[in-house]
Amino acid sequence: MASNSIAAHVLMKKGKRGAAAYVHADCSNSTSPQHLNELLDVLLNPGKTIDEWETIDWCKWLIAGGKTPDEFSSIVRRYDNATTCGLVWTANFVAYRCRTCGISPCMSLCAECFQNGNHAGHDFNMFRSQAGGACDCGDTSVMKETGFCDRHGPKAQVNKPPAPNDLVCVAEADADQFLTMLHDFSAMGAVMRRVMTGALTNPQIYKNLTECPVADSEYSSYMEESQRVYQEVLKSLPNPEPPDEYKDCPSLQEHLVHRTFLEELVFWTVKFEFPQKVVCLLLNMLPDPDYKEALTQAFVLHYSRISLMLERSTDPDTLSNRVVHVSVQLFSNESLAYRMAERLNLLHVMVISLKYMMSKILIQNSLHDPDKNFHYVVDCGRQVMKEHCYWPLVSDLNNVLSHRPVAVKFMSDDNLLEMWFSFLSLFQGMNVNQRELTQHVEFEPNTYYAAFSAELEASAYPMWALVSHLRDSSTVDLTKSVLSMCLAALQEWLEAVNFTHPGTSDELQVSFHLPLHRYLSVFMCQAVRQQGVPLREVLPPRDLLALIMMHPLRVQVAFYEILSGMWVRNGLQIKGQAMTYIQCNFCNSMVDADLYLLQVCATQLPAEAFLCTVMDKFNVLEWMSLAPYASTHASFLEGEHDAPMLESCLTFLATLMSVRTNLGVSEAPLSQLELVTLLCMGDKTHSQLIELMPERCSTAQSRDFEAVLAEVADYRAPNLEASGNMQQGMYVPRPQVWEKLYDPIHVLLRAVHRRDFQTSMDRFTEQAGKFRGSGAPWPPFRPPAPCHPAYEDPQKLLRSRVFHAAAFVVLHRAVHGQSVSEHVMALTVYLLEMAVASAEPLDPQSQVCQASHSEETEVTDKDLSSFYSSDWLSSNLRKVIHRVRIEPKPAVVFDSSDSTYVFPLLNSQQIIFSFTLLDSGATTIFTCYFLIFYLEVIGATFVYLVVTSEIEWEGADLGEAASSGPVLMLELGAGAGASDESGSSRGVGDAVALVPGTEMVPMESPSPSPPPSALAAASSSEGNDVVAVWGEMVAVGAQPPSTPPPPAPSLTAGDGGPSRPGTASASSPPLPHPTGTEMVPAGAGAAAPPPHVRTPVRAGPSGAQASIAWAGPSGQSTSTDVVPVATPYPRLARARRADVLPSTSAGRKPALRKRKQVMPGSSGSPDALEVNESIISLLLKLHSHLAGTPDSFNPDEAEAAATAEAAAEAAESRVGDGPFFLGKLLHRVSALDAFCREAIREARDRLWPRKPEEGEEEAREREAREREERRRRAKERQQKLMAEFASKQKEFMERAMETDEEALSGMDWREEEGATLLASKRDYDCVICSQTTPSTEDKPMGLVVLVQATSVLGHKRRSMDRAPLPTSDEERGNLRRDDSLASEFDRRVEELNMQFDSFSWQLSVNLGWEGGVHVQTCGHHLHLDCLRSYLQSLRSQQRQQSIAVDRGEYWCPLCRQLANSVLPLSPQLGECAAVVRSRPAGLPSIVTEVCNFLKENPPTPMSSSLVEAMAKSMEDMTNSTYHKFKQKSASPTSQSLFLFVSSIARTNLEVELVQRGGSLCQAASTASEGSGALPGSGSPGAEASALLTPKRSCIVPLLHVLAMHARLLATWPAWQTWQKVAGAGPEPDCAPLALAPLERQVPLLLHDPAALLTQFILLLPLHLDQTYFSCVVKVLYNLLYFQVVAQLSCHLPEAERARRRSCPEPMPGARWSLDAAVALVVQTLEHSQLYLEGSTESSASSAGDLEMQVQQLCLPFLRLAALLRHHLYEQPLPDVTTPQSEFVRLVYYLELVSEGMDWQHFNAAVALNWAYGEAGAARAWCEEMAAFAHRSQVSARNFLAEQHLLWQQPRLLRLPELYDRIFQYYHRRQCTQCHSVPRETSICLLCGALVCLRENCCKQHNVCEAVQHSIDCGGGTAMYLVVTSSYILVIRGKRACLWGSVYLDSFGEEDRELKRGKPLYLSPGRYQLLEQQWLAHRFDHTSKKWVWHRDVNGYTNLFYYYIL
Repeated sequence: MASNSIAAHVLMKKGKRGAAAYVHADCSNSTSPQHLNELLDVLLNPGKTIDEWETIDWCKWLIAGGKTPDEFSSIVRRYDNATTCGLVWTANFVAYRCRTCGISPCMSLCAECFQNGNHAGHDFNMFRSQAGGACDCGDTSVMKETGFCDRHGPKAQVNKPPAPNDLVCVAEADADQFLTMLHDFSAMGAVMRRVMTGALTNPQIYKNLTECPVADSEYSSYMEESQRVYQEVLKSLPNPEPPDEYKDCPSLQEHLVHRTFLEELVFWTVKFEFPQKVVCLLLNMLPDPDYKEALTQAFVLHYSRISLMLERSTDPDTLSNRVVHVSVQLFSNESLAYRMAERLNLLHVMVISLKYMMSKILIQNSLHDPDKNFHYVVDCGRQVMKEHCYWPLVSDLNNVLSHRPVAVKFMSDDNLLEMWFSFLSLFQGMNVNQRELTQHVEFEPNTYYAAFSAELEASAYPMWALVSHLRDSSTVDLTKSVLSMCLAALQEWLEAVNFTHPGTSDELQVSFHLPLHRYLSVFMCQAVRQQGVPLREVLPPRDLLALIMMHPLRVQVAFYEILSGMWVRNGLQIKGQAMTYIQCNFCNSMVDADLYLLQVCATQLPAEAFLCTVMDKFNVLEWMSLAPYASTHASFLEGEHDAPMLESCLTFLATLMSVRTNLGVSEAPLSQLELVTLLCMGDKTHSQLIELMPERCSTAQSRDFEAVLAEVADYRAPNLEASGNMQQGMYVPRPQVWEKLYDPIHVLLRAVHRRDFQTSMDRFTEQAGKFRGSGAPWPPFRPPAPCHPAYEDPQKLLRSRVFHAAAFVVLHRAVHGQSVSEHVMALTVYLLEMAVASAEPLDPQSQVCQASHSEETEVTDKDLSSFYSSDWLSSNLRKVIHRVRIEPKPAVVFDSSDSTYVFPLLNSQQIIFSFTLLDSGATTIFTCYFLIFYLEVIGATFVYLVVTSEIEWEGADLGEAASSGPVLMLELGAGAGASDESGSSRGVGDAVALVPGTEMVPMESPSPSPPPSALAAASSSEGNDVVAVWGEMVAVGAQPPSTPPPPAPSLTAGDGGPSRPGTASASSPPLPHPTGTEMVPAGAGAAAPPPHVRTPVRAGPSGAQASIAWAGPSGQSTSTDVVPVATPYPRLARARRADVLPSTSAGRKPALRKRKQVMPGSSGSPDALEVNESIISLLLKLHSHLAGTPDSFNPDEAEAAATAEAAAEAAESRVGDGPFFLGKLLHRVSALDAFCREAIREARDRLWPRKPEEGEEEAREREAREREERRRRAKERQQKLMAEFASKQKEFMERAMETDEEALSGMDWREEEGATLLASKRDYDCVICSQTTPSTEDKPMGLVVLVQATSVLGHKRRSMDRAPLPTSDEERGNLRRDDSLASEFDRRVEELNMQFDSFSWQLSVNLGWEGGVHVQTCGHHLHLDCLRSYLQSLRSQQRQQSIAVDRGEYWCPLCRQLANSVLPLSPQLGECAAVVRSRPAGLPSIVTEVCNFLKENPPTPMSSSLVEAMAKSMEDMTNSTYHKFKQKSASPTSQSLFLFVSSIARTNLEVELVQRGGSLCQAASTASEGSGALPGSGSPGAEASALLTPKRSCIVPLLHVLAMHARLLATWPAWQTWQKVAGAGPEPDCAPLALAPLERQVPLLLHDPAALLTQFILLLPLHLDQTYFSCVVKVLYNLLYFQVVAQLSCHLPEAERARRRSCPEPMPGARWSLDAAVALVVQTLEHSQLYLEGSTESSASSAGDLEMQVQQLCLPFLRLAALLRHHLYEQPLPDVTTPQSEFVRLVYYLELVSEGMDWQHFNAAVALNWAYGEAGAARAWCEEMAAFAHRSQVSARNFLAEQHLLWQQPRLLRLPELYDRIFQYYHRRQCTQCHSVPRETSICLLCGALVCLRENCCKQHNVCEAVQHSIDCGGGTAMYLVVTSSYILVIRGKRACLWGSVYLDSFGEEDRELKRGKPLYLSPGRYQLLEQQWLAHRFDHTSKKWVWHRDVNGYTNLFYYYIL
């Protein structure tokens, strides 16, 4: 050993290259290289760390065999002949999946293989890997060969040469860094991988290297210790206990035995929870097929132990991803997976592992009786369930079951199926919910997430995977085998939970999880529909089917109970379960399967029993009563739930009848129905439709999805709103969808929220078009599609007598006004319509027999099976139910805790409800109950008015409508001892029917009255429905004949009328009445008997006044008048069970009666209730009631249709109101047989008998006349009311005018000038205090403004084209970031600072191109005092605000726009008079006057509120920008501060010009170049310009603020500059203008004329006369013109200059020309050597071209001057229509040219206006420039040559059309500062810079890189394209927000976080909108979701906040 070590060290001294070459030669010549082994013993000593760098480097050199590792790697790659790619990636890697090329759904491709493959037009997407993966390119078992790239596949490696034998000879003989080295070797290609895999899979090598040597040595001790540790670790991973029959399975052995390095490596991988690098190493070698099988086998051998590691892991999510990362690569191969199932029992291992994992978390099931329930289920609150630890095992099972051979093997093994259903039974009935009855659940569990996920993933996914292989009759045996095992498991479960009888109570608990039932349902459906198996062969026995039905039925009932609010005390989680149950991912596996099973049960079980069971489970049998009071039986439902549950029951039945999802509908119609359902609930995007389409557990969407979508929906392209809101591409249903396809039943089945159904109905109402009827449309329930021939139609239930009886009860209660909703009516009519449509006619003989049966029928109430004797629909429709035997009436008392104080009335007082007959087409009649209580204790009567229905009735005569009119019910109650004349004691609530024209017959009640201590109440059949009554109540004095009538007491509040002694005192509270009504005592009329002895006689109302006549004991009739009411009553709302009682005082709220007690025993109601109705008569009455017309149904209407097509269309239409659908039903009934037609005719004649003398035509004419008369009267009343209103309005206005006149006449106007002053002052409206006042010095008004920094102007470029965003290295190299106005200005300022004094150059330019101050306003005004109070209130608010109030930010109180400052409004803004000394006659005089104005330094303003406000405003503007932009000098001076102030004005004018499109030409502003519009954006340029132009300007108030500060800063003689520019002579006391100016002063030819213009405007009075403004512009235009000419002369060729210099100077007074100007400039400057010899720069040789250049270069100044004139003097801008006419229009607008001239003679020189000698001033300017050129020739030429440049509009970078180009170039690109790949790579859209958005790496001075770049590049505003999400992030100052995406897919949708991965395309409209908002500075107004970015994560967190 020592000698070997010495030899190795000697070898190592040769160096790595030398030793490697020596070893390589040794290995080439010998099969057992001795030197290599000696060297490896030293390098790989166990005492050294394995990842030591030196050791790793030695290994690399040794394997390279004398070459460098890089050289060796490149050589080996040449021989890479691998047919598959095999690139392995980890989480978050971006890969591709092509569904067109994929065979396996798990197929994935790396970006390189995808780009090199041909996938044009394929269905592919880009995705971010969640768990990692590997590229499948070249693998024929996973994808088609057409999708391979050119480097992979069987055909790609045909001509590759074999590798030399000695190339890898050392490697064949041969932890992080070590693993990295192995990764590098694997990446060399197939040659090196073959060497590595051979070593890993060779059992002999493993045996040799793991055997412990016998000799006692250090090595043997090390090996023994390693073996001991290895064995201990093996024992720490036990195997799940397998069933006895599988104990010999190799993969389920208790003790592991490893035979290769690969198997042990897999073991350690499992033990250490799949380390990422080890996993990647194992997967990197998968392209070797032998290795792939060996790895799969090793993985399966350890598979059962993986479940144990998943349970133990502290991070199960990461471990799960890594397990799937490996398994998906191994099990996606079909042949390999099948071999594993055959050889190693892979399927058994998976199921056993799953069951073993779940067996540790079992708890006893609590369904039904827990004491008798011996079933155990999983505990959903354990970590295994909540963390989804089972997910990798289930995922692998689904993966292998997707292979047909494996699935067939699974279903062929009975033992395996038994084991599987035993596993599923652990989920059966899990997560039981117990309904809370008394109080809200204290803690809401969240276990239902785990429960639903477990059933979906562990049960439904494998179910659909198995079903997908059962497509034809060849697999029938497999289906039957599965069904047999499923039934056996179901029977065992039923026995375990002790559910042996269908009547077992389960009303208070439910579990939504029934996987065994759903397996039975789905496999049964598949067997019948796809495999042709008769239903009887797969049906369980009938008794078992009845048991199986109950649990799915209970789930349905519980679902509707939850929606009805019965489970509200269980919290939101229970509603979440109901929503999840029908959610799109679950509905196919849960609710659809349950409904199919129930449909089968409905057709196979007796219909009567099924219906009774359903109604019993829905607890609606108690409601199915005709008794006029509540049942004596205790009801399961509370009062407010009975009607919703009835509606739910009918909805459930309608769903059972109509849904055909699993009863025979093919794929295409089903897809159409699902799409229509989604679209009708709301417009959807394409991705939403795909996401919400019901899926069968991750199966691909229907192939005809796009075709079906095109049929039912129209695409609405994304559009942009003016407010900046962006919409995505949406699909909207086509109009015919609403008419023909909209199915409300299916919408109810799929609507997760019930508001979605209501939304669909609202949309249907809006878009369905015309309705057949005037009422609200009913849901258009559709006729069901035909059933599959193998099934019976579920509509057979509707042919049951039980259903007919239920329909009779519902219709009876609807007709008699017992609060039946229209939706319940619609459902009932729909079910009846289906029943008629599916009716089976009997033989004629039986029809005759049953039709002749006409004896009176008496049935038992609530015994629905006794109503009819047969199931013959025709007979049951016609059969008249004469009487119903009802139960004895219960005595109902309220609990003492619920007793409510009621209001006493005198015994002699009765309450009459007066109502108005509405003459506008219908008479509103209210059927009322008067609940009168007697308390013996005080002897008072208590009255309550209960409105139970509202009926609209045609006709003004109540007497004529008596036969079918409403009933006025008087519920009379008396205290103990009260009795009527017959001596019988009257019970509480005895009802007296008051029907016009009939006798009033009291319904006797022999039962005793309740004790006086309790308040007794009469109960309506609905159960004490009480509503607030709107109307007027009139108290009519009434007394028995034996007693004289006492004085009528007052019932009005505050009236001190007398009270009756011995009853209620005067202090008793008055009877309450609704708001807006009054209680009026009627005059004492004739005495009337007490109500219990009165019988009514017929008395018809006349006009608008009604009366009720009472018949006394002697038969004499007395009349009680009802006071007429002038105001029509509003419609009465129907109340539910909460009975609202009026309060006893003003301070007491209405009480709610909820609970009642039912006293046992009979109360003496009659045994039978007269009904005398049939279903047909009820339908006719309901039709008449809903139509509002007697006898409204016309049986001949269908026959009277104009054409057969119209009749057919009317028959098929499902659009209409209640009468329409009732008419359709009655027509169907009429067509059923002759008996029904005759029954309809007889019912009509009985209900509405016709007068003999009046025919049908006469009746119609009379009704028409009456209707017209009522309309006429209603119109007259309306006109009268309007006239009264107009009169009162006129009276009010007259009084108001008189008041105003008095106020005005009282004012003392002093003088006429006072009135003039008042008129000239401008008033402003304060938006806070709403006062209108002028702005004064002491109380100034302000303009709400937003001040912000801007660098928009700095991004102007010279190029006409947009700069492109680089997507390649070449484009990045060509991108010029210095080609901008800001860069050019910085260079110019740097040169100016070098050549001139700072005070001089600072007065020659303007700043603000970068970081300038922009001011904008919403146009609203406020008092500054009000603003201070407003800000104080904002500061005091506690809630978190999105504005920085401390920094002066606030929302405009009126428009809610963001603002941060206020511009004080100078009182001068409203003055009409301008400052005019004496208007001069000529231009020289005006120049002198301007000079005098400049000389007059205004006095320092006096301290005032206005001055202080202006100072504060200036401070706000100063603080709004950043320090580096404020000044260019080292220290502030008056000149630098003046420069900053004047630049603010220039910046705002320039920004406005940009917003106007860069020019004042309308055509130019509408062009794409002017407005920034993108080609193909679809947005007109005019609209784009309108979006940018500010609606309200604040230029003038801003100039006033700036002017005040500018005058304070102007300490130098500005008038001297004016004189120099104007060419005026020097002042007498001043030195003459020197021809040789001071060396350090900037020549005038280098001054910016626009800067001089802003300076002069700020220093002159702002209300100066327009003549002076024109003078300033004229003088500066002269300077500008010669500056431009001098600039162009520098670019003229030498010959051209020589030719032009000889042009003579014009005579005094003559017009100048361009040639004369050029000659003057050239003559003056040519001696300064300013012109370079041989210069040939300019191409403008002709005079026309040169003139055009002059005009173009003069235009920027003219535009600014025109804007100033427009704002200062409120003159409209000139109408410039073409770019060619802009110059002409502007010079005329600015009065530079006043007389007209021929276009041919017009040029820029004609606009020159000289105050003094024409040539003198220009020559002086040129000589001044020449003097500077002598001093610095290069600088002078550079200054002059680039003095005026044409800058194009600022724009964002040009983006590529396809987003993938950006993504591929940038998503892995390194940051230029930190040189790392950012997690959120972001690109600035202004300059193209890449910044780190979420990292701290590039943070400087505690400011993030993105924030700092927004300051440097955009003046605080930046727009970043976040590459990894495609979103735009906008940073504005200290805020940031997600703006949206400018890239949309082909369907116009954003792809947030690139989750869908579809190709994205640039949206020109959105990108234009982004640019417009940037140019208009409107981000603060259009984007609302701003957050602060005060720290590094503040603004980046919002990204995920909004995305998620």
